[in-house]
Amino acid sequence: MNLRKSLGILLVVFVAGLALSRVTDAPVFSAASNKEKIPVLMYHKVSPYYYHGGPGLRITPDFFEEQVRYLKERGYHTVSLDQLIDFWDKKAALPSKPIVLTFDDGYEDNYRFVFPILKKYRYTATIFLVYNDIGGYNAWDSKNNLVQRIRLLSWVEIRAMQKSGISFQSHTLNHPDLTALNPIDAEKEVRESKAKLEKALGKPVCFIAYPYGRRNPVVDDVVAKAGYKAALTTIMGKNTIGTDRFILRRLRVNGYLNMNRFKKMVEE
Repeated sequence: MNLRKSLGILLVVFVAGLALSRVTDAPVFSAASNKEKIPVLMYHKVSPYYYHGGPGLRITPDFFEEQVRYLKERGYHTVSLDQLIDFWDKKAALPSKPIVLTFDDGYEDNYRFVFPILKKYRYTATIFLVYNDIGGYNAWDSKNNLVQRIRLLSWVEIRAMQKSGISFQSHTLNHPDLTALNPIDAEKEVRESKAKLEKALGKPVCFIAYPYGRRNPVVDDVVAKAGYKAALTTIMGKNTIGTDRFILRRLRVNGYLNMNRFKKMVEE
């Protein structure tokens, strides 16, 4: 074998080895990490206005940015619910330190205050919409005179966010307590909201957040038969590959938290 040919073989081996090292060094969540607990954060309102509600469902934009900045600096990568399910079911790779950000109800402040912060830090999120109230107000709170009418996202805002990678999923048609409905009415809420959102968004809608977090085995079955991949609750906790797909847990983020408690909640 002449010298030129030998050097050529060595060069090929070196390049191949370098490429392999880059692949193996990439920060990914491997199949061996299946026991890892993946946090799903739950938000509602992100607004500076006190009349938009108390700290139980509202945080300020400054506090939200402080949280996102912390997650970014700690190396967290936001992923979609589809990515999370594909990781569990198809062994698809996830980036290191995956985390899911979710927002219930689809308040207009998600566009005004959340969206710019997500873009700034190149993060994504999932927003659960109440289909019949899109472009209107939080009608499900109308019986509670203590709750201010708050504007919800419009279709123009939703489509602008969707173009930037924000995912929109179902929070039913009217935000009812599904456990208080008969199975036929519950099925209408979950099935029709899915179909209508898919038509409007031009994308599959595969996830639903239970209004008020209320569910039972009958509701779980209705949701599964309607074609959803998974459903999210308000049960506190993180999820692993063994978590029931229709009882996914979340970590509630509200105005009662401070940064120390937020960090502990996410990291432990």
